[in-house]
Amino acid sequence: MAVFLDERCVAELLTMDDALAAVEEVFREQGRGGVVNVPRVRAPLKGGVLRITAGILSYRGLYGVKVSSTAVFGRNAGRMFSLYREETGELCAIVQVFGMGTLRTGAASGVATKFMANDNAKVLGVLGSGRQARTQVEAVCRVRRIIEAKVYSPNRENRERFCREIADAHGLRAVAVDSPEAAVRESDVIVSATTASEPVVRGQWLAAGAHINAIGANYEHRRELDTAAVKAAAFIAADDPAQARYEATDLVVPVQEGALTWDRVRSLADVVAGNVKARTSARDITLFKSLGVAIEDVALAARAWEKALERKAGVVLPNLAG
Repeated sequence: MAVFLDERCVAELLTMDDALAAVEEVFREQGRGGVVNVPRVRAPLKGGVLRITAGILSYRGLYGVKVSSTAVFGRNAGRMFSLYREETGELCAIVQVFGMGTLRTGAASGVATKFMANDNAKVLGVLGSGRQARTQVEAVCRVRRIIEAKVYSPNRENRERFCREIADAHGLRAVAVDSPEAAVRESDVIVSATTASEPVVRGQWLAAGAHINAIGANYEHRRELDTAAVKAAAFIAADDPAQARYEATDLVVPVQEGALTWDRVRSLADVVAGNVKARTSARDITLFKSLGVAIEDVALAARAWEKALERKAGVVLPNLAG
């Protein structure tokens, strides 16, 4: 039985705990060879960009395809995910994914933090105060005992409001700071969730042992990390190293400058599956470059679909089998 799950329904079905469990599971299984991620394809539309991603979860017998767009349609229009059974091609669900995308992006950073940050990490530096930053903070707080967050975004009112919200939500001390440097210095975990075109995280600001989740720059004209920050990292992981080669300007520029080689960029899947260790010392700086990949969408859509069937949620679609 196929169902349609709109944004409201997805928000009622999925929690951050669901997202963390699903994303950790899918990366572990990818590291074991049971998952295929199809890197994002972009194509020009009149006035915008068409984006297509796909992923296959053979260990679950499911696959999915997401079609989204920018600029052409309204904010939430044009973002749909279709979930199928691998063996039969049967449609399981059509899911609106605007909210789910924010949730899974936060969860990916949470999983990276769980496996790459020092266990005693307590101070979180946050660059950005939008919807992505909220789920980033939520996910990191689920996997580490964060007692203080330092938040910078260009608009003072926004960052102060964000601090009040996360302090109430997570029981931590949240401080609005006046510069990216103030957010980064002496932070154990750093999240950059911005639309910056110039670096907002610089290597000279990083404390020994820091872990960075860089999520904002996945277009050619965006960059959050300077070359020194990338060079300082003893270990670098990406959710998809192949996709990073053409989307992650944070890494592409250091490669072009000779400060990094692509063989140093490992898959988060290998870390989660235990194929490689992210750190050999508490003083190592680690970096997770997040682009947002299809296997995360498949994992969360599958969980939403299963919960919808249990709760009889969503709209049942007509039988489309021919």
